[in-house]
Amino acid sequence: MVEAFQSDIIFSRLLKQSLLRIMAGSELPRKPSGDEPQPAPSGRSKSRPDYRVLSYIPNIIGYIRLFFLLLAFCSLPTSPASFVAFYSISIILDGIDGYAARKLQQCSLFGAWFDVVLDNLSRGLLWTHIHPMLYLVSALEWMTLVCNHSSDAGWRQSLGTKGKNGAPPMIVSCTLAKNFRNPWGVWAIAGLHVLPVWLFGIQYDVFGSHLWFLPQFVQPLGVTILGTGRLLCVCIEIWCVWIHISAMLVNTSTS
Repeated sequence: MVEAFQSDIIFSRLLKQSLLRIMAGSELPRKPSGDEPQPAPSGRSKSRPDYRVLSYIPNIIGYIRLFFLLLAFCSLPTSPASFVAFYSISIILDGIDGYAARKLQQCSLFGAWFDVVLDNLSRGLLWTHIHPMLYLVSALEWMTLVCNHSSDAGWRQSLGTKGKNGAPPMIVSCTLAKNFRNPWGVWAIAGLHVLPVWLFGIQYDVFGSHLWFLPQFVQPLGVTILGTGRLLCVCIEIWCVWIHISAMLVNTSTS
């Protein structure tokens, strides 16, 4: 959960710097930040893609994570136990790549974006395995990613404060406060990440076969708490999409 916060924050900052460089046509000076290690120095011109970023250790970990994720879902029909093992490895790697990026000073715009993409892919596969119609949940997540990260990098701050579209709903501003580091934000992120895993466990009787010692009320209680947290996320996602649509309607020209 914390890794997801950090990936989004780093992605937003790097995207903003990238947009400023494109607008200015030259490299802008970059101030060091205590919680954002600098990317490895490169001798190449900034006007050309630096493909060495693709071979950064955190990104390699991401490729391995993708491999185990796909392997997990391929093994699901024949061996649910193998699915749990492979999927767990993917989750563990999700926590390692962000740590490696900061420790090795290999944070990158691609790496932060790739981490969010893998998160969406992981949850999307879970949603569609639970029920085909739940693809709509995954579609909303992808739509939100596109709307947020194709616009200003300070999307999280702008959504939570009063702007051209007026003040956001109180539920939005409360949840986004301090980059989700508040009770409402934690509740929403828990619903985002844990609810599909919880429902998947119910569908495949994980509670009955492996967590049989838990009281019966744990399953519905978890669905209620995580489900309402996911509804909080839906409110944020719909607001993000609406803000993006409003921005497009300011100028309807297609040129």
